[in-house]
Amino acid sequence: MAESFFEQNHGGIARVALPIPVDRLFDYRLPAGSDPAEALIGRRVLVRFSGRSLVGVVVEAPETPEHDGPLEPIGRVIDEEPVIGAALLGTLREAARRAVCPLGLAVVPALPPGSAPRMVRQLHLTARGRDALASGAARGPLQELLLALADGPLSPIALARRVPRNAASREAVRALERDGLARSVVEERRPNARLPRERVAVLATQTDIETLCLTELVRAPKQAELLRRIAASGPIATAVLGAASAVRSLEGRGYIRVEHREIAGEAPAQAMEEPTTIPELTPEQRAAVEPICAAIQERRVFPVLLQGVTGSGKTEVYLRAVEQALAVGRQALVLVPEITLTHQIVARLRARFGDELAVLHSGLKPAQRLEQWWRLARREVRIGVGARSALFAPLDDLGVIIVDEEHDSAYKNDEGFRYHAREVAQLRAEEAGCPLILGSATPSLESRYAADQGSLERLVLAHRIAGRPLPRVEIVDLKRERDRNPRGKKLILTRPLVRGLEHTLSEGGQAILFLNRRGFSTRVYCFECGFAEQCKHCDVALVYHAADESLRCHYCDFAKPPPPTCGGCGVPDAALLGVGTERLEEELRSRLPTARVARLDRDTASQRGYTESVLQALQQGQLDILMGTQIVAKGHDFPGVRLVGVITADLGLHMPDFRAAERSFQLLTQVAGRAGRDRAPGHVVLQTFSPDHYAIEPVAEHDYERFYREELSHRQALGYPPCGVLAQITVSGESLDATQAAAEQIAGRAKALQTAQAGAPVEVLGPAAAPLARLRGRHRVQLLLKASDKETLHTILPEVQQTCNRLPGDVQAILDVDPVHML
Repeated sequence: MAESFFEQNHGGIARVALPIPVDRLFDYRLPAGSDPAEALIGRRVLVRFSGRSLVGVVVEAPETPEHDGPLEPIGRVIDEEPVIGAALLGTLREAARRAVCPLGLAVVPALPPGSAPRMVRQLHLTARGRDALASGAARGPLQELLLALADGPLSPIALARRVPRNAASREAVRALERDGLARSVVEERRPNARLPRERVAVLATQTDIETLCLTELVRAPKQAELLRRIAASGPIATAVLGAASAVRSLEGRGYIRVEHREIAGEAPAQAMEEPTTIPELTPEQRAAVEPICAAIQERRVFPVLLQGVTGSGKTEVYLRAVEQALAVGRQALVLVPEITLTHQIVARLRARFGDELAVLHSGLKPAQRLEQWWRLARREVRIGVGARSALFAPLDDLGVIIVDEEHDSAYKNDEGFRYHAREVAQLRAEEAGCPLILGSATPSLESRYAADQGSLERLVLAHRIAGRPLPRVEIVDLKRERDRNPRGKKLILTRPLVRGLEHTLSEGGQAILFLNRRGFSTRVYCFECGFAEQCKHCDVALVYHAADESLRCHYCDFAKPPPPTCGGCGVPDAALLGVGTERLEEELRSRLPTARVARLDRDTASQRGYTESVLQALQQGQLDILMGTQIVAKGHDFPGVRLVGVITADLGLHMPDFRAAERSFQLLTQVAGRAGRDRAPGHVVLQTFSPDHYAIEPVAEHDYERFYREELSHRQALGYPPCGVLAQITVSGESLDATQAAAEQIAGRAKALQTAQAGAPVEVLGPAAAPLARLRGRHRVQLLLKASDKETLHTILPEVQQTCNRLPGDVQAILDVDPVHML
């Protein structure tokens, strides 16, 4: 029986990757009249899985199924052509293997964004639920839920919003289906994003148009006029034609047909204007451009670390590489770490290449993002640019891949498919046979070490353009400054920084002030009893935001009004400690009332178009001082900025993370590099409590090599990356005991596996409480797996992941290979 079944369906099997946390593929039978399975590879299909509908991607066309038994048929094929090419699919397979991630989750970022049909679970009131409501048997939260469903079906999330968030309400929601008061129905909804379409009138007859107009339409002059117009112009939008009744009549007579056609939607906001003159290369730039362009011409893999001081012209090297790729008929991909940085690189690319590019990032409207994706897929444009997610752009003939500010931690994805863009970019470059350019003034230790080991070619731009000097860095010891300050007066802007601001503004220059903290202050603290207001869901202090007069958690967004008295002892004079960006803005306006000041942080940047307008104002000289968080520190090139002030340079130095010193050095060097990029010399005032720290001192001399040697020695002693490899497992749950027990179970399994392996061992560190021991109401415990190389670590990771997947109850475990954030 089984043999005849499989013989009958020979060649009619599609192996599908589904977006679920299960590391396997699933076989389905092709629907009647479908294209061959080989032609479906890379296309999306709608299938049934465990009683629900899912959108998956066909990744293989096996001759026989993996398991015996009848196969579910594919519901329907969504795409008319593959949306993931063979080369990109191969890259995703390898990236998923390295990240120990199911392929079904790994392919999701490569799909046309927002274009899949959505499967929405809705709760419908049953007859039993109506009876319970009518009879009054339902009370409290249950009654409120049933009343909400009586108005119509709702999703569980929408339903939960109708009642207070407490244990009784959560239990009532769970009881609805269990007690037969509501039933769950999965409904298909249209995609979140669709390409704009319009109705178009197209000629549908072969008869001579003038003959028709003089005979059949002689008594319908309006129809005759429209028919002549369509014949003369070709397909034309019905909205332009007007006369809807005449159009319907022509369509009814069979003279025209009305079709739907995709149109260009609303374009993304235009970037700032940039000069169109092409500068002459410096000798250092030329020495970098020549080998890169040669590799592009030869279709040769050529991984490069382009290490150039701030203002040394790395972007011009990128532009020349893109130009060469286009010249030989290939494509280019340019990545930046933050959405805010896309505006400037897009402006430079547009100035050089016109509208030959598509922008991809999550800040676009869904329809815009989908349209940009299709422009690349259809080869209407050949340059893709954007943040991390643009890495998966549908480019099938890449000539160069550029990762700007490659050291930035934003290139690591921390949810779902936990990939690092730098590593996946290298896989794509190897698949395409093209150069990979990793650019930075402060390379990650991983990239710099790889260059030392010969895995990357290191090309150096050691000098700024036109021989301009690097900015002078003045380190201000905050301990000494505070000793000089009147007691009780908060020190935010030291005297050297205020003098620098006054001097810069008097000469017509601009300034950037950097503080890596948003909000008004760090916390509300009582000097009587030491009580600090904490988030009730996370083990972190609440931050005061003056704009809406609230205390807010920056992890779960819990908010509450500031208490009138101390929550610990009741005294009325609890104080605000620390300084946030709002408090800094207030201080600036007090000290320099005539200065034009703008604040840029995550709170203000969330307003659509705000970031672009602020950066453009700074570019055009309409701002005197821009102050903010990391958003102002990276990659920007503003000729008028002469002064950079760092309010507290050592905020990140003492984080419980082995990369804390590296991140601090990189961030300070990057923000210092915003000063003096034009003819006027730059000045940096760096306020710190740790002036002698090895991550602070080299900033004053712009000495990356000194920091690199010192930090590398610490990493070598501990066997931490880049001198070893890590995997981090974070276990979380509502019960601390259950969470700890699950972490012990995983650690025990890892130790048993590494004992059974031959060769170098995998060291298991922990479990121990995570630095953020409670987050969003869940307890968190961590352990680390450490090995000398990736091959050794991967000998045990798949089975460790299986243990993580089988934890009891609500306990969850997340495995992160090569973690970047350790909190």
